[in-house]
Amino acid sequence: MAETTETFTKGHMATLMTTALISIGFGMGWWFYGVTSAPDAATPLRIAGVVLCVALLAWTFSLGRRGRELPAGEGRGSSPFGRTYWIAVVVMVVAIFAGTRVLTAVLDLPQAGGTWVLFCVGAHFVPFAKLFGSTRFLVMVWLLCGIAVLAAVLGLAGLAWAWAAVTGFGAATVMWGMITAALLDGTKQITRQAQASLS
Repeated sequence: MAETTETFTKGHMATLMTTALISIGFGMGWWFYGVTSAPDAATPLRIAGVVLCVALLAWTFSLGRRGRELPAGEGRGSSPFGRTYWIAVVVMVVAIFAGTRVLTAVLDLPQAGGTWVLFCVGAHFVPFAKLFGSTRFLVMVWLLCGIAVLAAVLGLAGLAWAWAAVTGFGAATVMWGMITAALLDGTKQITRQAQASLS
C-alpha cells in the first residue's frame, strides 16, 4: 500500500502485490462471515463476493504484469516484513485466542468472537504505517476497530444479526476499499513514470 513520490520500483510493486493478495483474501473471508447473517440471501451474496474478489485479483495481476518494466530496486531501505511485522502478528494471534476464550468461557458471548477478532486485526495495523510508509494503515485501524465497536454496541443492544453482518461486511468493505485505493495509486505511479520516460 505504498504511497510514494519517489521512483516506483519492482520492490514497491512486490510489496503492493503482497499486501493486495493478503487484503483480498482476508476480505473474502470476512465477506463470507457476513453472509452467515443473511441465510435467505446467501447465494447472491456469495456470488457478489466472489465476483468482487476475482475482479480485484485480475486487477492486481494485471498491474503486476505492467510492473515488469519498472526499474529494479527495493524501493525501501529494508523489507517491511521483518521483526516488527511478525511481533505485531504474534501479539494479534495471542490476543485473538485469549479474548475469544474469555468471551466464550467467561462472558458466555461466543457470538462476539468474530467481532473481537476484527478489533484485534484492526489494532495490529498500528505499526504498519511506519513499516510500509503509508498512512492508509492508520485509516484501516480506525475503520476496522470502529466497525468492531459498532457491531458490539448493536449486538449487545439485542440486534443479533449485527455481530456477523456489521463485522463481516464492514471488514470486507474496508479491506477491499483500501486495496482499491492502493492499486489506483500504483496504477498512477506506473503511468506517470511511463509518460515521463517518453518525454
